Amino acid sequence: MSLPELLQLCFKCHRLAPFCNYNGNTFVTIVKTLLNEELNRLPADKAYILRSIAGHLVAGTATDIERRQLDEMLATLE
Repeated sequence: MSLPELLQLCFKCHRLAPFCNYNGNTFVTIVKTLLNEELNRLPADKAYILRSIAGHLVAGTATDIERRQLDEMLATLE
């Protein structure tokens, strides 16, 4: 599964709200856990940015700037 697919899946699961509380926190934690291997290959500053943007995307709070940053980061990872 690609990173964009993973983020989209976790976002959709968050929006389904399967739990009574903390759906955002739950699915943000899941995506960050699944990203650990990818993040270990990145410099610390880029890993921090990717982790932050991924959390915002899953929670539905990402800005257009963050989406563009993610696209730029993904292009460099390929």
